Amino acid sequence: MTALAHPLRPDPARPVRILKGWHVFAIFAAMFGVIIAVNATFITLALKTFSGESDHAYMEGLRFNEQIAANHVQAAQGWTMKLSMARGAGGDARFTASLRDAAGDPVTGVAMTGLVGRPTSDGQDRPLTFSEEAPGEYVAGVDRLGPGRWLFAVEATRDGDAPFKAETRVSLR
Repeated sequence: MTALAHPLRPDPARPVRILKGWHVFAIFAAMFGVIIAVNATFITLALKTFSGESDHAYMEGLRFNEQIAANHVQAAQGWTMKLSMARGAGGDARFTASLRDAAGDPVTGVAMTGLVGRPTSDGQDRPLTFSEEAPGEYVAGVDRLGPGRWLFAVEATRDGDAPFKAETRVSLR
């Protein structure tokens, strides 16, 4: 007579392994250990790479109405600004801000400053100092601007006028 093999145990010569309670506990502990390790890694990386929106978010929230009023004053001023960037062969960048009044005439004699930096951190922020090359055309340059997303922000001030602010994002390859 031939011995029949058990359907769940194809090789009768191998010893039977029984799944016990501590095996199940070890499996669950290992699974949750991996999940906790991955979450801890993600949290650590998130805190190291993103500095947050602001150091004083509560105070900025309190000044929200002041910002809305400043935006209305800027809109009533009627100035418009076109921001552009040209990239040189050596990795340098030339930023241009074209400032016009409500009638479309160039706005001259403003002090213009700016900043170019990464949108998510302030570690690579670089200040921009603009000079007026033509009426209403203000230019600033930066050496060795690497690839990626950059935030380009400008503020123009002139005696007797409210400050004018504009920003745009650029992607460099």
